Amino acid sequence: MITTKEAFIDAKEVSQILGVGMTKAYAVIKAYNAELDAKGYYTMRGKCPRKYFEQKIYGYADYYNPCDDLTVCMVAEESNYQAKEKVQSD
Repeated sequence: MITTKEAFIDAKEVSQILGVGMTKAYAVIKAYNAELDAKGYYTMRGKCPRKYFEQKIYGYADYYNPCDDLTVCMVAEESNYQAKEKVQSD
């Protein structure tokens, strides 16, 4: 079973990862929790789901969780991405 410490990230960790103060870390968590609350998810004050934090921080997954197979490491927002063909004009 996964523990609360593994499932959620707190302001101290956010502060260390982003290199910001505790006040800004709490503001980041509050913003992410507001997004999750709007989607109907349960949130806890002062904690954010670790997976959601990793998805929202650009480059976090690449740096902290390197992966050879990029299709497995894709964040949720990129999973439905379809590239459009580039049309060259002469």
